Amino acid sequence: MMRNATGQGSVKKTVIWLLSIVIVLYFVAGFGITEFRTVETLTFGLLTKNPVFKIHNNLEIPFIILLLLHICLPFIFKWKDRKNVSNRGEAYA
Repeated sequence: MMRNATGQGSVKKTVIWLLSIVIVLYFVAGFGITEFRTVETLTFGLLTKNPVFKIHNNLEIPFIILLLLHICLPFIFKWKDRKNVSNRGEAYA
C-alpha cells in the first residue's frame, strides 16, 4: 500500500509541475503576442510574433489535458483506493 501511495504522490507532483510550466509558457507567449517588440528585443530576435503565436496556440490542448488530470486525479486515486480496500476485505473474510 505504501508503494502505491508514493506512486500516486509522484504522479500528482508531475502533473502539478507540468501544469505550472504550461501556464507560465502560455502567459509568456500571450505577452509575446501583445508586446511582440519587447519579447523580440529580450530574446535577441529569437522569438518573433509568428512563432510565439504558434506556441501559444499549441499549448491549449496540453493545458486542458493537464488541468483535467489535475482536477480528476484525486477522485480517481480515491476511487481506486476504495476499490482496493473493499477487495482486500473480501479476501480476508
